[in-house]
Amino acid sequence: MKKLSTKHYFKLIAFLIILSTVPVIITGGLSYWQSSQSIVDYSNDEKKQNIYQIQTNVEQVLRYVDLSTTYFVRSTQTQQFLSEQMDALSFLSFHNLRRDLNHLQTIETGIEDIVFVNFEKNWLINNEGLVHLDGKTYEKINTSYMKLPRKSNWILEEADKINFPNATKKSCSHYITLVKKLPILSTESTGVIGVLIPSCELTEIMAKSNDSESFLILDENNKTIAHSNTSYISEDGYIPPSLFKKVDHSLDEGEFEETLNGTAYKITYQTSDYNDWTYLSFVKVSDLHSKSSSIGWITLLIVGILLIISTAFALIGSRVLYEPVKRLKNSIQSNSDPVSGNEFEFIETHIEKLLHQNNQLEQRVQNQVNQLKQLFMMRLLQGKVHHDEIPLKLAAFHYTLDWTWLTVVSLKIDVIDHNKFEQSDQDLILFAINNLIEDIIPYTECFTPVVINDTQTTILITHDDDDAAYTKQLNDKIEAIQRQVQEMFHLTISIGISRRFTSLEEASTAFKESKEALKYRLKMGQSSIIFYDNLNRKYTNIAPYPTAIKNKLFDAIKISDKAQAECELNKLFEYISRHDIHHEQLEIILSRFLYELFELKEMLGIELDSFQTTEMITHYQSFTSLQEIHSWVYDSIVLPLIINLDAKDESKNKRISDKMIRIIQDNFNKDISLDMIAAELHYNPNYLSSIFQKETNYSFSEYLLKYRLNKAKDWLTTTNKSVKEIAEELQYNNSQNFIRSFRKLEGITPGKYRSEYKNKQA
Repeated sequence: MKKLSTKHYFKLIAFLIILSTVPVIITGGLSYWQSSQSIVDYSNDEKKQNIYQIQTNVEQVLRYVDLSTTYFVRSTQTQQFLSEQMDALSFLSFHNLRRDLNHLQTIETGIEDIVFVNFEKNWLINNEGLVHLDGKTYEKINTSYMKLPRKSNWILEEADKINFPNATKKSCSHYITLVKKLPILSTESTGVIGVLIPSCELTEIMAKSNDSESFLILDENNKTIAHSNTSYISEDGYIPPSLFKKVDHSLDEGEFEETLNGTAYKITYQTSDYNDWTYLSFVKVSDLHSKSSSIGWITLLIVGILLIISTAFALIGSRVLYEPVKRLKNSIQSNSDPVSGNEFEFIETHIEKLLHQNNQLEQRVQNQVNQLKQLFMMRLLQGKVHHDEIPLKLAAFHYTLDWTWLTVVSLKIDVIDHNKFEQSDQDLILFAINNLIEDIIPYTECFTPVVINDTQTTILITHDDDDAAYTKQLNDKIEAIQRQVQEMFHLTISIGISRRFTSLEEASTAFKESKEALKYRLKMGQSSIIFYDNLNRKYTNIAPYPTAIKNKLFDAIKISDKAQAECELNKLFEYISRHDIHHEQLEIILSRFLYELFELKEMLGIELDSFQTTEMITHYQSFTSLQEIHSWVYDSIVLPLIINLDAKDESKNKRISDKMIRIIQDNFNKDISLDMIAAELHYNPNYLSSIFQKETNYSFSEYLLKYRLNKAKDWLTTTNKSVKEIAEELQYNNSQNFIRSFRKLEGITPGKYRSEYKNKQA
């Protein structure tokens, strides 16, 4: 380094002697002019960049709050809440809604409160809990917020004038409120959600001001939203009207000079397209001039020294010419920690640091692009993308345009291992699986994977024309996904696969097909891979409802026969498994069976916490296999019914009525009467009649008739006995009396009942 400095030193001496004084003066003048101009340009660019950065930081928070709130209110669960009555019986719904609202407030956006109002059901929920609306409160909210011009509005409010009752407003004197009318996609608004953000939060989001620059945010009515330095404007946000006149809101940006509190400022402003807010930067004119003046004095001093000693002191002249490099180093060092080494190494290190920061900025932009890609794919799968928009998005996101076939693959988690995960972790697991798929499948072989509700979905790209190659490539990818999920998360997943298609306009149809295929995992079990092409979608053979098995199961429950009840329940699910039943018919059979089981429970007068309301009938939809449903029905419904029925049977009257029922069931094909049973049980016939009526809600003769007719229906569907033979076995005097009794209760004759059953079986 020393030799290099000496070499340049002698070169500078020779250079200064040749140039003499005139070139020095010219160089000094040009340097001053160029430096002053550079400072002015740099200052203007710096102010614009600072305003843009502040605008970006603020609007990023506002947009994120807006997007998160929109996603929340458009979710299926939130739409359901709008139709529910919030009361003591809806604690679960209230709890879920409060949890979702609290989740929104955990986002690092400074949200202080979220108010959710339902006008139709007259309730309001926020941090303070559930409030039922009265007429006065309803009118206040309706007048203040429902008459806003748009479905979604950002408004500035004083804390004391916020018209949402019970709203939490502790942090600041003013609040920025996001007001959305609900439902968003409906012209008729039946609710509203308000997100309260203290305006003080924007001051923290804004870049910290220094002594020479400050920032101010105004809304479209020129009201102060936030400011970073109260020395520029008063604490109450007062700004001279003359400043407003110079701010042209019709322009995207501009600048002017204004005097505030006796001080001249250079003001640069920029107007936002998002919410019509104006962002202003204040810089003291004296600070700008001081920079130019200091450079002028330094340049004049240097030129004077060079004029006097340029020839005699060439070494000093060389050092002065080296001054720009020195100033560059000092300028960098004033904003950075000092480092060892010469100034060139220091400058090089700083440039590398700037490049690294630039790479980080590019990475952040790329993350935003990924979010936009996921949003595009979600809209595409839901059929919300116009066909003219698809080519533009493919080009903008640099998606591949080369494929032979496209296939939509959707997956769901079969069972959450509660030893490792909570049920609420399902969304996080799905997002983790989504990221895993991005790593497993190259970007040239799929579009951006997304998570929609409880389903992870990916559009796979295939380049093979051959059917066998297409199938093999698809199977390899599906198996790889299942294997990786099992290895990393120790979870099983089921996968539904649509038919292949060629145009992205068909993606929404294929998405529905993949979800349709997933519904069959209920019968196929866990870790299923279900191709929509392999499903039986004709449904020409419909399995009849297993009435006979159900009746035997209910009879076993009524007589508290656990073994028989378990046997009949096994037969019921074997029947369902044995037949090729479409999933919609399967849901109908299961719902009907559980509803009739609920009716039996009510008829028996038994209370079961696990099967207390009709809403619990649909609980089977949360299971992923018939075996799980089978176990749930037996362990949570049938067995508790029998246990509770046994406890109830301890009463004397119940035991007597049960004995009478058993005698009827054992002797239904004989000539039995109430007097005969009373003699056998050693009770008065009238006493037995009253007990039987009380316990069964049937008279003895009605029960005997009903039981015999149920036996008749069983024989009509399971045997070849003639109507006459059945009538004789059931102790009817003639077949006509039997036919009349059967038609009176069932509405059709025995022969027609048998023929209709056979037609269903065919």
